Parts: sequence; structure tokens; C-alpha cells
Amino acid sequence: MLAVLPEDPCLKSGVEYHGCIRSPLADGSVNTSTLAKRAHAPIVAVVLFIAVAGAAHFFRGQVYYPHVVVEAQENIRLEFLQHGLRKDEACQAAVATIADAIRVSCPACRIAIRRCSGKLEPAYEKVLSEDPIEMPSSRLPYGVVTYISDDKALALAACRETERLTSANREALTLCYPSATKRPFLSKPLRFEFAQVFTGLAILFLTGLTSVFVGHLIVRYEALHSRWSHDPADAGPQKFHSAPTPRIGGLGVMAGLFVTGAALLAFEQSASSEQLGYLLIASLPAFLGGITEDVTKNVGVLTRLLLTMLAAAFGVWLLGAVIPRLDIPGFDTLLKWAPFAIAFTMFAVGGVANAINIIDGYNGLAAGHAVIVLAAMAWVSALVGDDFLFTSALAMIGALLGFLAWNYPKGKIFLGDGGAYLLGFWLAEISVLLVVRHPEVSPWYPMLLLVYPIFETLFSMYRRKVVQGQSPGHPDRMHLHQVIYMGLTRAHTDVSDPASLTRLNSMVAPFGWLMTLGCAVPAVLLWRETPWLVAASILFCGVYVALYLWLFFSGRGRV
Repeated sequence: MLAVLPEDPCLKSGVEYHGCIRSPLADGSVNTSTLAKRAHAPIVAVVLFIAVAGAAHFFRGQVYYPHVVVEAQENIRLEFLQHGLRKDEACQAAVATIADAIRVSCPACRIAIRRCSGKLEPAYEKVLSEDPIEMPSSRLPYGVVTYISDDKALALAACRETERLTSANREALTLCYPSATKRPFLSKPLRFEFAQVFTGLAILFLTGLTSVFVGHLIVRYEALHSRWSHDPADAGPQKFHSAPTPRIGGLGVMAGLFVTGAALLAFEQSASSEQLGYLLIASLPAFLGGITEDVTKNVGVLTRLLLTMLAAAFGVWLLGAVIPRLDIPGFDTLLKWAPFAIAFTMFAVGGVANAINIIDGYNGLAAGHAVIVLAAMAWVSALVGDDFLFTSALAMIGALLGFLAWNYPKGKIFLGDGGAYLLGFWLAEISVLLVVRHPEVSPWYPMLLLVYPIFETLFSMYRRKVVQGQSPGHPDRMHLHQVIYMGLTRAHTDVSDPASLTRLNSMVAPFGWLMTLGCAVPAVLLWRETPWLVAASILFCGVYVALYLWLFFSGRGRV
């Protein structure tokens, strides 16, 4: 045992505690029908998961790849291949744009093929990747052009001539890569225009103002909804607040997102506004499952996870949010099989949402962590020129800042399961979409940003199952943030009054923020470098374990 465990509240007869595994009746007996339902719950969950994953695969929209083949003089053939588009109209427009540009720049060239391929052959998948190929190629902002000729020297010369002709325009620069060389993805140069800055500030202001206003209503009229919205104090091993508090702060966050989404759709008819609307629609199952638990206290963890996975399935259907790769040899081959990739994406999104819910234990901890992560994601979204993801990250930042105005440091409202699962889903979806929409972004970039809650979850499962011999879902007060809190209470002698408890509660979050910053800074600097990002993730895990053990063995973390 690493520490003395608290009394299991589930063992107290006659009382049903939120999060407990057992629900004894008043006479101490156990309802056999309830046990039977719980025994079948995992089987039902697996069946539902497979059904939803299959439906997502079936209803997933077709992806179209613009493909143009040009026959030039001197026996040289150029093949233009772009990354997939979700609408056939957009693909046809891209093909037409390429063809028109070729006619202007090379009147003597003949367009042999112009089509929208619904599925790529393995050879073409390799062309779009960073892997070396057997012919020279140029990396375009949205795709690749290869140079094919019986005379390899001539093909390479054509490739380098293309690079020379485009060198004057940095945004249209096409770098030439000889055959059998690694071809890194390009990133757009960072350039903030005034309109973009103005739009970002407007989004932050609107979401923040809406979230603050809804938070004010929750606090102002607390007496009207306290019967169903309050999170009671001392009702379980993971409660560290001194007075009953509304746990429906997620309403303010969702309200801020919806108001901003509606405003963008009304005043800015663009693809990014439409996609933000799709993201909001996809998030509803995760949010509704959590907020229902907040007000009824009767929605189990498994149900909330399944609803979040359903939200991820909507993300697959509406936005094409399927994890394409992890830069792990062998596993990436499995991800090429669409049903597996969709199922893994649903599982990963649900896992991230649950991880955010786990660290949501103290005032400002989860929300502050997410603000830092979203700021890093917004930065890289700007670097790669993705207005949709940039807007989505800023909208959630504004909503969280409005929530934090009431939550930190005094804890007048809590994020609740509705807010935590919404936030976790939002972070996971932006992470997936960054990698899907921009192959130059390493999949380990969002992994490093989210490694704190993810590793907290994995470590807790190991600690409970292997070290303590308990169920991985057994609630306790031995997460790292709780261990830090226990250390703070030992360092302060006067912790009897509510004001002192609230002050100590708010002192935990900055430790979590520092850990998040320690991951965000190298992630932002190395967002394309998978080996360095992997090394930084492993380093964080080692530091986490060392810190956890040090707190225990120093005596400040014993509970």
C-alpha cells in the first residue's frame, strides 16, 4: 500500500453514494435484479459500441482526392494529387483550378486525366505521405506533384525548375525532393491579419460574456435550483469543497459556444462557421449525458462514456474526424482499415473526456489546464492556416474564462460532468482534426499537450488494480492533485473554517497549470517533430511518477 486508504463510503449500509459500485438496500441485502443488470452492462456496452462504430463507418461521407495527370514536352508526365476533400463539388472545383493553372502556365501541355478518386491505391497513399518515393516530387500546400520520365535526370531537372520558378512567392513555393528522400510536410507561414485578430477577440469576448452571464444567473438564483443542481459537500471520497455548490457550470460553457456559433453562422457565411456548427451538434451527446448526471445523479460512468463515444461517431460522420496515424510502426497499418480507425477514434475520444473529468477535482484545475492546451492548439491552427480549428479553440477558451470568473478561486459554481465531458470531447476532437486536416502536424503534438490527464488516468488504473488490488473504477482520494491537496493541508494548521478550505482548494490548480505549461511549451516549439515529442511525453511520465512517489514517501501526501 502506498497510503492509508479512506473508509469506503460504499460500505455504509443504507446509503447510496455517487460513484459507488454497490447499492445496498435498507436492510443490508442486495437487489439481485440490479446485480444482474450490472453484470450484463459490459456486454451491452460492447454491443452498442460495435453498432455505433459500424453505423459511423456506414454513414461516413465519401472522401474525394483531386487527381490530374499532365503530359508535358520531352516525354515528362506530371501527376498532381491533393489531400482528400469531403464534398465532390469541392473536389471538382480543385481539379478545375489545377487544370486552368496548367493551361495558363503551359499551353503546350496536354491534360491526360482529371478526376476525383474516391479511394487511393497504396502507391498514391505513399505519395501523399512523408515517406520517400521512387521519383522526384514537389510538395504543394494541399498536395503533391510527381515528375515521371524514362530519363530520371530530366525528371529531376523539371522538379528543380518548378522550385526555381515559384521561389519568389513564399506562399506558392513548391520544394523539390529528389527520389528516395524524406519529404516533410509544408506549413504555411505565420501571418496574423487584422481581420483575423479582430475576429478572434470578438469570439473571446462573446463567448466569455455569455458564459459569465449564465454563471451569474446560476449563482444569483441558486435557491431556485439547489434541490437538483447542488453538489453536496462530504458526500464521497473525492469531495473537497466546504459547502453545497451548483455543479451545472457546463451550461454556461455550452451557452457561450452556441451563441458564438449562431453569431458566426448569421454574420459570416463561411466553411469554418458551418464546421463549427457541426462540431457543436456532434458534442451534444457528451454534454447531455454529463448534464443529466449533474441534475439526476443517476447516470453511470459507462453510460456517459458511451454517449461521448457516440459524439465521436457524429464527429466521424459530420467532420471526418478519424485518427489517421500515430507514427507507430505496425499500428499505423491497422489505422488504414477504416472500421478499426473509427472504433479506435471513438475509444480515444471517450478516454480523453473521462481523463478531463478525472482531473476536474479542484477549483480551476481542469478549466485552467484546458485554456493552456487550447491556446497551444489555436497557435498551431494559425500556423497551418486553419480558421475552423482556430475559431473552435478560441470559442472554448472564451467560454472557460467566463466560467473561471465564477469558479476560481472561490468555487461558486463547478464545471460538473456536463462541462467536463463537453470540454474533454472538444479537446479530443480538435486534436484529431489537427492531425487529419494537416499531415504536417505530428500526432504526438496533441498527445504531449494532453499527457497529464491521460497519464493520470492510466496511472490511477494501475495503482488501483495492481498496487491496491481494487477495481480500476473504485473512487478514492489518491490522484496526484488530491495528494498535493493533502500536502497543503498538512502545511497549514488552520483548516477548520470554510474560508481556509476554499483557499487551500484553489491552491492546487496552479500546480496542475505548471505541469501543463511544462508540456505545452516544448509541444508548441516541436509540433512537427515526432521523436522529440515522444521523448518529452516519456519524460513527463517519469517526472510525474517521481513527484507522486516523493510526495508519498516524504509524508506530505499520505491520506
